Amino acid sequence: MSVMKKVLPWLAVLLVVAACAWWIVSPRIELHVQRADTAEQQLAQAQLQIELQAQVLEGHHRQQERLAELDRQIRQMGQTIATNARQHGRALEELKRNDETISDYLRTAVPTDLGLLYARPNTTDPAAYRAAGDVQPGAVPTTGPLAAGGD
Repeated sequence: MSVMKKVLPWLAVLLVVAACAWWIVSPRIELHVQRADTAEQQLAQAQLQIELQAQVLEGHHRQQERLAELDRQIRQMGQTIATNARQHGRALEELKRNDETISDYLRTAVPTDLGLLYARPNTTDPAAYRAAGDVQPGAVPTTGPLAAGGD
């Protein structure tokens, strides 16, 4: 028992020192636990925000791709319109030249050989040409009796 008497005070002192150490360290441990919990919550919120921003960026990227495709299509349409306008302009100029050529040709007299080739005596001989006669009174038959149906 004497050993016990010698050890017991030391155990009591050790217990008091451990209790004091626990009393001093306990708030710090609790503070670190709270900080760790807060850091985990902030990390989770930051991760959610990063995922949301990644989705938004992906949406912007897809929209930019669509806009780039629309821009390419609009440029292509502009080139097509410009090409068509040039072609229409050339065709219009050609039509104008043809109209002038035809007008010049129609202002000249019909060549004799061509006129004789297509000549018809009833239209080329003024003596053979006569105006259409007047309509004769008996040219149109009169109406007959009505049919049985009243038509």
